[in-house]
Amino acid sequence: MRRGLAAGLALLSLAGPAVGQRARMPGQAAPAKPAAGKVVTCGALSNLRILMAETGGNPDAIRTRLADPKADHLGCTQVDRGRVEGNAERVVVGGTAYDCLKVKESSLCRWAVSGVPAEAP
Repeated sequence: MRRGLAAGLALLSLAGPAVGQRARMPGQAAPAKPAAGKVVTCGALSNLRILMAETGGNPDAIRTRLADPKADHLGCTQVDRGRVEGNAERVVVGGTAYDCLKVKESSLCRWAVSGVPAEAP
């Protein structure tokens, strides 16, 4: 559990405070536009978890890996916060919360570590 928490906190320090927008209920208004910056996202939750495990959740290691054209990015990339429209889905795995973010100009959501802590069991 500590490993997941440390990885989540490390990614949050890379992504910043706007990553963890709460999921909206149908009919609720869209959230305010996120702050400037980038969010690390992956097309598959499993790949995000692999990236976090292989980099130890270290923001510098994640940036370096994603900047290396020869590295396996696992379908992960940095998305401008201005392109994030909100949450499509939220799950908690092993005590760590993950959000699938709706991204402009895409019909698929992208997984990121949530900025909102997982509920206590």
